[in-house]
Amino acid sequence: MAFAVEYHVVSAPDSSNHYISLNGSPISVNNVAMDLIGGTAQAANDDFAVDGTRVKWDSTAYQLYSQIGYNDRIRIIYDRS
Repeated sequence: MAFAVEYHVVSAPDSSNHYISLNGSPISVNNVAMDLIGGTAQAANDDFAVDGTRVKWDSTAYQLYSQIGYNDRIRIIYDRS
């Protein structure tokens, strides 16, 4: 296993698009961890989803839809083996 840890500061386009792009591709979209810096860990498929290299919260079905905004800091951990 080769874990990648990425830190992202949400830009204005990220905030309006409701997603960020990862630098790599997770081996499994079901094994991606996401934390809001200064907040708590988030639950995949409830709070956010992963689609290829995108971590998204682009639907009101996701708990983070109205919670993540410009300048928020996010940590993503995933296996990129």
